[in-house]
Amino acid sequence: MKKIAIIIIAAVLAIAIAIGIIIGVFYLKENSDNERALGLWWWDNRLDSSYLDFACEKGINEIYYYTSSFSEKNSNFIKEANRKGIEVLWLAGKYEWIEDSSDLVLKIDEFLEFQKMSPHKFKGIHFDIEPHQHPLFEEKRSELLKKFINLTYVLRTDYPNLWIEYDIPLWFDDVILFDGTAKPVYEHIIDNASKITIMSYRDSSEEIYKAAENEIDYALSVGKTLNLGVETGENDDDIVTFYEEGEVYMYNELSKLKEKLPQNFGIAIHHIKSWYNMKD
Repeated sequence: MKKIAIIIIAAVLAIAIAIGIIIGVFYLKENSDNERALGLWWWDNRLDSSYLDFACEKGINEIYYYTSSFSEKNSNFIKEANRKGIEVLWLAGKYEWIEDSSDLVLKIDEFLEFQKMSPHKFKGIHFDIEPHQHPLFEEKRSELLKKFINLTYVLRTDYPNLWIEYDIPLWFDDVILFDGTAKPVYEHIIDNASKITIMSYRDSSEEIYKAAENEIDYALSVGKTLNLGVETGENDDDIVTFYEEGEVYMYNELSKLKEKLPQNFGIAIHHIKSWYNMKD
């Protein structure tokens, strides 16, 4: 009798997990249908086609694809992703560009040449330029944040027709005087960006939304949209990732988060490899 009870409990749990996954996949695909972005960081461009199939099955509609050079390989990836209904943005970022953007300008020139020559094109650029990675950030915090703001301003001015997005951390609240206006860093960046993604890495819908509430309000006030980023990788601090809780729990929290967000604001998941290997 005890063995039968164990079997029944195991079966019920298996069904519950399956239902959770089905509901989660339905939720993610629904995002694609109503124009809500569901983005995905793609840091490893050596991954095989099973990862792109996985992204498609989960309802991803935009990928931030890292590459340090532009080639036919990039074009083929974009072609396959587009065929699955997924747009692709070029993902790149070095904190060194904040103080010396000469290498960045060369990379943008290469990007523009690729865009002109390739039959399959990136939707735009998704920059992950993080000032806090600078080894002297704590000593030069205000200076580096101001230089980052200036970089986003210069890129907006020099490339007015380019779609340029930025990742920003959830703590960009420092008030910085730039171009005669003193306001939080996130407001300056939103002003200069086509869109931002907040690295609002928390493991509940309430905390994710709370981490980005000011940015959401400001984006709405200036007619911009943004994505809220969530983490799936292992981390010593459990509250920043869904790694410990697993995929079903994450789907449930993202479903709740969707109800809180303005309709055209999206969600982005970091990142393809950790999500692919995430437990049910």
